[in-house]
Amino acid sequence: MQAQEKPYLTGRTFLFNILKGEDLLQAVEGFCIHHGIECGLIQGIGAVEQATFSIYNQKTKKYTKIVKNEEMEMLSLSGNISLFDDHPMTHTHITLSDKEGRAWGGHLMAGTKVFAAEIFIQELTGDSKTRKKDKATGLSLWPNPVALR
Repeated sequence: MQAQEKPYLTGRTFLFNILKGEDLLQAVEGFCIHHGIECGLIQGIGAVEQATFSIYNQKTKKYTKIVKNEEMEMLSLSGNISLFDDHPMTHTHITLSDKEGRAWGGHLMAGTKVFAAEIFIQELTGDSKTRKKDKATGLSLWPNPVALR
C-alpha cells in the first residue's frame, strides 16, 4: 500500500447564483480565483441556454466536443477544485436534460451559457492537490494514487 492521504477539513462554504448569459465554466473558475479557493468540491443545478461539454476517448486520449444549441435543464453539476500550473482549476462534469427529457452530459467546457444557476462550493483545507499529466491516461490527475491491494 502506498502513502496514506491526509484528511481534509472543511473551510469556507459558498452558495451563489450566476447571472443569466454568463459562461458557466468561466464564472465558476473566476469565483474560485477571486476567493482564493485552491481545493474544494462543486455542486450545482439550474438551466442553460446552450451547452458545451466533451467526452474523453480513452483510446485516442482526446476529448470530443459536443455543442447543444438549445435550452436545457442542468440536472447536476459536480466536480472538484485543485491546482494546475499554480492556478485553481475546476474539473467539473455536467448532466443536462433536453425538452424531451433525454439526458446528456460530460466534461463541462467553456461555451455553456447560463439561463439560471445555483452553485455550492465547499472549500477544503489541508495540503494542496496539484494536478500533473498522467502518461497512462493522458489526463491531468492528482499524483500518488492510493492502491488498495
